[in-house]
Amino acid sequence: MPRPATPPQQIHRLREQQYAAHLSLALLSAAVHAGLLWLSLVGERQNVASLAGAVLLSVFMVATVLSRRVPLRVLTGGVAYLLPLWLTAQVIVVGMQGRDIQPAFFLSLGVVALLTLAWLPLNQAAALLLPVTGFMLAATLLFNPQDLPLMIYAGFLVALMVLMALHGQLVSTERARNLSVQHAAQLDPLTGLLNRQAAWDTLETATRSPLHAARVAVVLVDIDHFGRINDLLRHRAADQVLREVATLLVNMTEQQVSVTRWNGDQFLLILPDVSVAAAHDVADRIVRAARNLNLPDLNGVPVSVGLAFAAETEDLDALIDLAVQRLHRAQESGGNRWA
Repeated sequence: MPRPATPPQQIHRLREQQYAAHLSLALLSAAVHAGLLWLSLVGERQNVASLAGAVLLSVFMVATVLSRRVPLRVLTGGVAYLLPLWLTAQVIVVGMQGRDIQPAFFLSLGVVALLTLAWLPLNQAAALLLPVTGFMLAATLLFNPQDLPLMIYAGFLVALMVLMALHGQLVSTERARNLSVQHAAQLDPLTGLLNRQAAWDTLETATRSPLHAARVAVVLVDIDHFGRINDLLRHRAADQVLREVATLLVNMTEQQVSVTRWNGDQFLLILPDVSVAAAHDVADRIVRAARNLNLPDLNGVPVSVGLAFAAETEDLDALIDLAVQRLHRAQESGGNRWA
């Protein structure tokens, strides 16, 4: 499992998903209205102007989304608020022309309800949909009373969509809460790194395929003489040293490298796809970077590092044991080095 995504990465991913949703809707709208316009031109040539306008508007929407110059907030709000107004205007035009309200308008009410509920908070969506539904009911009674049963059923569908949207929000909230709890259970509360159990899960995933396992390496980092640091700086300041070392390890490694708090003042880095030379370079850079880490009352933080490769061992226990042995070798040689 890779290290947890940072909030900016999550925001960027969500924004890309929202842009993709808007683009898909705009393309679908353009295709549907173009098809309806073609059927109208080869048939009774009804609503040609309205359909042509819908096609042009859909194409404009596609171009707007692709340009990325309009904020998502404006796009979402524009679509969610303008669609009910558009439907209301269409019903008014039909009534003023003395024509019956077509069943397609009731279908449009359902589509508008779905889109509005998808993009607006439930209270705002309800505030928009209830007046539109009431207006269409009044227009049906005035212009096309024989379709009153259809309007009642359309109103029932809108109410059902509201209830389904409310249920969906509750389910999504509960799912997000469960994911948050699971995520928190995999994190070390002091440093924010993955904890020991998450490290084992990551190792199992990285070494599951024999082809990939051959290029997996682990780097075990131990702060030299941490007991002395704890006695010198006291508990809270020593905890800050652990946090600073954790931040250093995260910042100096690549995104695919998992940085975990292994035990006390020990950290385990899992390199999923690395050459021997690159792994050596990582171990050497960690020692030098920690040595130059300037903290209050500390002129650098000496660390010892044990480096081991999955290709050297038969299982994960042996891999960790080998890293521990090499860590002890580095410490017995005076520390502040890697082996």
